[in-house]
This record gives sequence, structure tokens and C-alpha cells, in this order.
Amino acid sequence: MLVNWGATSEPGWQVLDVTGADPSGLAAARRWAQAELAFLGEPSRVDALIVVGELLENAYVHAGGPHQLRIHHTRDRGEVTVAVSDVGTGEPRPRVPGPTGGRGLLLVDQLCLAWGVSHHDDGKVVWARLDCAEQRPIR
Repeated sequence: MLVNWGATSEPGWQVLDVTGADPSGLAAARRWAQAELAFLGEPSRVDALIVVGELLENAYVHAGGPHQLRIHHTRDRGEVTVAVSDVGTGEPRPRVPGPTGGRGLLLVDQLCLAWGVSHHDDGKVVWARLDCAEQRPIR
């Protein structure tokens, strides 16, 4: 599943504009994502929020900052897709962990069913798809 710039017009997408966000703006974006994912059971929500944080941070550090944070929930399959768009042209790649980082995409890779990059004329979208269980009401 590729995620492109125009996909947010399809049903199920929640979109937050984070253009120009500094680190405090990224914290606000993580809080927004937490509210959007409140319907998930705790283990799935925590995994999804880790992915949100890693993709936002990577866009901030390596791609000049994120443009949008997008979240899509596919109820019939129990999947959540997290996507962060930016104007960078680089290709995110896992690297050997060291004192300055390198663990983020390794975490994303371990937590997700799949992740990837969709390149476009005006940047890219880094996306990750998670298998997420909805929280069931207690009866």
C-alpha cells in the first residue's frame, strides 16, 4: 500500500498540518495522534504512538520538518496506517544504532506489518501500517 499526497481525501483519513513545527509542535502532534487513536487497546495504541513519534522525529531531523501527519484506520482489517509527509528527497534507511541514534526505523520495522516511502514531485510520504486491535467495551 503506497500512501500519496492525494490519499487524504479518501474516507478514514485524519490529517494534521504540522508545517513549520518545532519540537514543541511535534509534541502537540503526538498528543493529537493519541486522541485520534484513543479507540485502540493500550498495546496497539502504544505501538502506534511510538511509530508516530519516530516518523515525525525523522522528518524533523532528516528532511527539513514534517508537512502533515496522517492517520488512517481500516476497521474491517484492524489496521492503522500512520503517514508523515515532508519536502525532503532523501530515502529513509535503517542504520546501525550508535550513540547519536539509528534505532527509530528499526523500531518501526519491528512494530509494523510494513512501512515504506512514496516519492512525489514535492517531497515524500513515509508510511507505516500496523495491525491494531480496537478496544472492546467491557460487559
